[in-house]
Amino acid sequence: MANELTINLTQFQFLTGNRKVSREPGSLTFDVTGDKFTHAVQEIGVAEEAIDLGDVAAGGYSFWWNHDATNFVEIRADTGETDLIKLKAGEIAVFRLSGDSTPYAIADTGACELEYVILED
Repeated sequence: MANELTINLTQFQFLTGNRKVSREPGSLTFDVTGDKFTHAVQEIGVAEEAIDLGDVAAGGYSFWWNHDATNFVEIRADTGETDLIKLKAGEIAVFRLSGDSTPYAIADTGACELEYVILED
């Protein structure tokens, strides 16, 4: 099979004063060779904790959503690493995980519910 993953991004626009950037990639499709995935909502506390990958052996595309209304959560490539992704309250991110990463997360000042989907690459 091909094009198992579809990501719809209708518009990404930033406008401030006389500066503007706008991208409209529309519907993008990608091949995914694996058939396993993990979908969970994990409560992330103020101490670093591993993301439960379930049966996914090597990370691929991932979707992240911070459901907290106040606090941010940060994602690290591995334990003890520098924060790489910051999701403020209500924010989302979509990106491909490296196959050799074991993601960890840490909340700001209070626990956050972090929803994620990780596809096997």
